[in-house]
Amino acid sequence: MKRIGAAELRTFIQDAGELKKGTLLYDGGQLLNLARYENKLFCDAKGSGASPYKVTLAYSDAPAPAFKGRCTCPARTFNTAFCKHAAALLVAWARAPESFAVSEAAPPGAPGGDTARKSVKKGGANAQALMKSGVEQVGTLVRELGVAGVATIGDDRIEQMEKLAEALRENRLRRLSARTLDLAALLRRQGAGGRQARGAPRGALPAVAYANVMADLLLTARKLEKHLAGEPLDDRHVEELVGKTWKASDRKPAGDLTLVEYAFSTRTTSDDFVIRESRFIDLESGRHFSEKQILPVFLAKRTEPKRSFAGEVLAGARATTYPGYPPLRVDFTDLGDKRPLDASALEAVLARALPDVGAALATLQEHRKDVFAPDLVPVAVLTDTLFARGARLSAVDDKGEALHLPDDAALEERLAGSLRGARLRALLGDVGIDAALPTLWPLAAVVDGPLGLELRPILDQGVEQGTGARGGQLEGSAWNAAAREAGASPAAIALGEVREELAEALATGLTGLSARVTDPLAARLRDLRLEKQAALLEGLPQRPEPADRLDDFIKLYQVLEMALVRLAGATHIDRASTERVPTYESVAVARPDETLSPDEVARRRAAGAMSRYVAAVHHARYYASLPASELVASIFPIWADGTATPTIAKTFAPLGAEAISAAEKALTVKAGRVAKLTAVRVLQAVVLHGGPARAEATAMLRKVEEHAKDAGLRALARDALDVIDAIDAAQPAGPGSDWVRARRAARLERVQELAKALGAAPTKEERLEALKALAELGDLAALPALRRAFYADAARGVREEAAYALAQLGDVEMVETFVRMLASRGEDEREAKIAAYALGYLGDVRGLSELLSAYAEGYKPGIVADAIRAFGPVALAPLVDLIEARPELAKRAAALDALKKMDDAAVAACLVERIEARRGDADLAEKAQLYLKLADVHAHSRREVATALTAALAGAPGKEAQAALKAAQKALGVVKRSK
Repeated sequence: MKRIGAAELRTFIQDAGELKKGTLLYDGGQLLNLARYENKLFCDAKGSGASPYKVTLAYSDAPAPAFKGRCTCPARTFNTAFCKHAAALLVAWARAPESFAVSEAAPPGAPGGDTARKSVKKGGANAQALMKSGVEQVGTLVRELGVAGVATIGDDRIEQMEKLAEALRENRLRRLSARTLDLAALLRRQGAGGRQARGAPRGALPAVAYANVMADLLLTARKLEKHLAGEPLDDRHVEELVGKTWKASDRKPAGDLTLVEYAFSTRTTSDDFVIRESRFIDLESGRHFSEKQILPVFLAKRTEPKRSFAGEVLAGARATTYPGYPPLRVDFTDLGDKRPLDASALEAVLARALPDVGAALATLQEHRKDVFAPDLVPVAVLTDTLFARGARLSAVDDKGEALHLPDDAALEERLAGSLRGARLRALLGDVGIDAALPTLWPLAAVVDGPLGLELRPILDQGVEQGTGARGGQLEGSAWNAAAREAGASPAAIALGEVREELAEALATGLTGLSARVTDPLAARLRDLRLEKQAALLEGLPQRPEPADRLDDFIKLYQVLEMALVRLAGATHIDRASTERVPTYESVAVARPDETLSPDEVARRRAAGAMSRYVAAVHHARYYASLPASELVASIFPIWADGTATPTIAKTFAPLGAEAISAAEKALTVKAGRVAKLTAVRVLQAVVLHGGPARAEATAMLRKVEEHAKDAGLRALARDALDVIDAIDAAQPAGPGSDWVRARRAARLERVQELAKALGAAPTKEERLEALKALAELGDLAALPALRRAFYADAARGVREEAAYALAQLGDVEMVETFVRMLASRGEDEREAKIAAYALGYLGDVRGLSELLSAYAEGYKPGIVADAIRAFGPVALAPLVDLIEARPELAKRAAALDALKKMDDAAVAACLVERIEARRGDADLAEKAQLYLKLADVHAHSRREVATALTAALAGAPGKEAQAALKAAQKALGVVKRSK
């Protein structure tokens, strides 16, 4: 046996995570009976079960020095050199070789200890006994909690739950294991010992989530008790409750599938397994399938990740399906003929989708009849509108019936990116019940974009969807407010409230369940015509033993959930009272009664009192109310507001030559980039409108695409030309739009390739390389992938580069996010610095106010001044306003430097306009010295401002006015400057 030192451990154990775990095990005294024999090391390792794990390490020096580990823990089923127990044994050998007893033979039962010895096969009775013991322990846990409530739970009991969950997993009780971990996590999040902290509000424990987990544990335990007593399990219950290694002969064949992947995710479970999953819809049957790669964390790091099939159709695929619930898990035997995802395939997706919200609800109701079915069921449903009401969105079908979407700010961001510039046709995802609301967790959308049908992802890789269905429900007053605001039926709300009060009673403990608690609830159940359930509830307090109340209490709670699914019908949206959002043609809001100014909209958005969609309606109304002449004369700052772009493009489309002139001005003046991006959209609108100016506008767009140094401008111009060419190609004399698609296909294929690398590459360096390549490619199709990297990448450096890339491509959707980051500069300085750079590069006036606030505070003056300067003439008046209000800022070199880098004529015009406006005012003499100091950054502006002041102060009385006049004359050289 080779002797090694602690410094050599990484030579033999490549996985740093397993080495760390092994070190902790050794330091915690978890290894017993250390021994060595010939070229092998042995020990017993304490585990969660009654018996320790048997661990062996064998050394070999050919072909190279190496240790091979074997262990009886669950990781033994994977081909790995080191589990954490084997790693701990090698740590022990490196640190304390003297603690190993020299043996004359391998210890009995050690894996690999004696290759000639026949192992004794464990009987099924032993495994069944372990399962029975685990079920009994869960039953005891649920009974104790149900009777006494959570107030009696201490930290040590929570730790016991976590260890119990590990033992349940080892004994193949997979559902009980997962739910036990969920229960422990709920109690930990509430606070030490599950007790409510002093002064915490009532309902600190999420009672509904707690009751859901308790009900699931008890019902699963009861089902398994019957199974262990001889009652057979349905195959899909075997897969859901205990799991099984399904051989190919056990699985059902599925052939002639035509599959489209609509989501790909990577997530880590609470018990440290990595799951990589593709979700498919079959174009022939409309059924949903799933391909999964499930690995323990330590093995996932060294295993080739399963690939995504995004952008492909698997025609004629063959597979075997595992027993279970939709989406059915598949193991491919033949991927069939792969072809690109095209319009015909997406038409087939729409043809196989459920026709309306009512059909989706019927699917959910049928699914939830099985108490052991997962909370969610996959659907594809035709929807043409998203309705924004309050903080929640709803997916609306052509009948006006609505499925609610989760109240999730991150989801709203992803949807906004997926639906911008496109019309919604269908959503694909999972449907369930959240806060008495039928809720759809969307994973992808089929949209009608500029070039036809597209499948756009909504899912963020690494984020598990639908987790709110059981564990993340709203509680207490928040639950009521959300359900009422979203339009849930009164009956559903009433039943939801009854279930919530029952959940709180369970958390308190059934010992305290008295008639005073149950009678009012029973009366409400009778009002809902649930007579049998009311009678069952009234009878519970009459049972003297609280433990005898538990089973029927859980049964009642579960029956009420099924009733809630039936009562929670679709919400009807009156389309006549809604208004479409100009920037999102598939989104509607309740028609506002008034039109607010951009400043008021910004204030309400900052306060969280208005959604982006309602804000867009107000912006469109405001700018549409301005005459075209004012829009032409006021290119700045109006054209620099990203929310105004659609309205400006629509207004300027019929103006022809006048529109082209304004666009040319915006493109050539040193101005913020959003004004230039708006100019490109105006040119596109002119072309699409037609008329004599069409050819000139098209030529300008091609010039921008070919010669602009700005990647964002080139990308936007290219996107506009793609749309124009597609329309031209579709004309009777045109070549057809296929050639436009073919031209774009190569770019899109490259974008998809880089997007996959950005989402799934294992190292930070690889993801950064993919990100930079996406930015350099300069295609707007990269925006969703860049946003996902910005919000979700684990490496801060990748998130930072994603922010810069989004700004480079002109993603005005990110402005408000960057503003919030800069506003939080006191909490995260690095994030704020990134936001300042990005806001300056974008040049959207919505970011200017926060930049000026940061500048006034003296935050990173050089960076912020450069960001303000990048806005060009848009920033000039607000900057001078700030300096007038805070004259001491003029002493900062950064302030004068920002003005120095602005156009001298613009600086002069701004200051002269202020002088003329104050002519005759008493404070002009006071402001004069400040204006002269600001104008001194340019010779031209100094002369213009000094001339204006000389004229305005001529004959003005008072020493201050005369001093200002003399200073102006010195600036003109009329009076010599003093040495």
